[in-house]
Amino acid sequence: MASDREYLFRVLFRLEVHQSHGDAFQMLFSTVMKYSDPRFRAIQPWGNWGDGGNDGWIEEDGHYFQVYGPKPTTKYEDACTTALGKAIDDFAKIPAKWTNVRRYTFVMNDRFQGIPAPIDNDLQKLAKDHSLERAAPMSTHELLVIFMKLDEGVRQDIIGHVPDALLEFIDPRAVGSLLSALANHASTKLAFLHATAPNFDEKIKFNGLEPPVSFRLQRASYQVALVDEFLSEHDPGLRQAIAQDIKQIYEETKTTIPDSVEGAANERYTRMIELLISGAPDHPHSKLAYITAAEAIMAKYFETCDAYENPTSAPAP
Repeated sequence: MASDREYLFRVLFRLEVHQSHGDAFQMLFSTVMKYSDPRFRAIQPWGNWGDGGNDGWIEEDGHYFQVYGPKPTTKYEDACTTALGKAIDDFAKIPAKWTNVRRYTFVMNDRFQGIPAPIDNDLQKLAKDHSLERAAPMSTHELLVIFMKLDEGVRQDIIGHVPDALLEFIDPRAVGSLLSALANHASTKLAFLHATAPNFDEKIKFNGLEPPVSFRLQRASYQVALVDEFLSEHDPGLRQAIAQDIKQIYEETKTTIPDSVEGAANERYTRMIELLISGAPDHPHSKLAYITAAEAIMAKYFETCDAYENPTSAPAP
């Protein structure tokens, strides 16, 4: 069984993929490839010459890469339709300006949904028509496999999600006041000794949450009493604003991580925790306190259905 740390690396890389498009996705791809194979060279477009359809290459192998990163808001079906044309049309630019073209890879940010079979088929025909050794697509799952083979220090360098240390943490969001209050008192109150966890089983199953996230959510549910205590001491306006913050964060993750993505529910949870603690102090103990606080908040608003879907609101079959 993979360790929680390895699981975290996979999830964080997948989040990078979900949020990357255009030049950002090309840069992510190039960075992974350069660490994986030092022979890989990224190409910088130059004036009217451009890049000649070459988004990166391994000269010794005559291997050329073309990268396509549609926007996160682009429907999967529309992205695939565009990719069907680009995979072949973009190749035509390469032999016009580059030499020794023996292999061609079309890299698509499919956001782990899979690359359509017609693209594979078209690239097989392309290889035959141009006497290539190989022409094939590369999915984001394949890129993830390459990433996970890298040393841990390199993976940390690529993800780069940890914010710089801050002497003071000031969060202007309504939910920030709750987050800071819980984090600052994390070591003085042990609500889990007395609280009773709500029954999350039905909602966890309905939303497709799986271990280890489902376990973490259930464990954090014992801290919901601390959230309730904070809310009871403040006016309804703040309580409403906090709930709205949570709803907006959840809706953002639904946009960047669609239901069609494998493990979408788990990835949304991880992304919401990241958004909640964004800018938190970088000291290990402080960071742990903020993560613990964020998970307690997630448990609270999972219970109230401000985050994730309510099974009782689902349409009758």
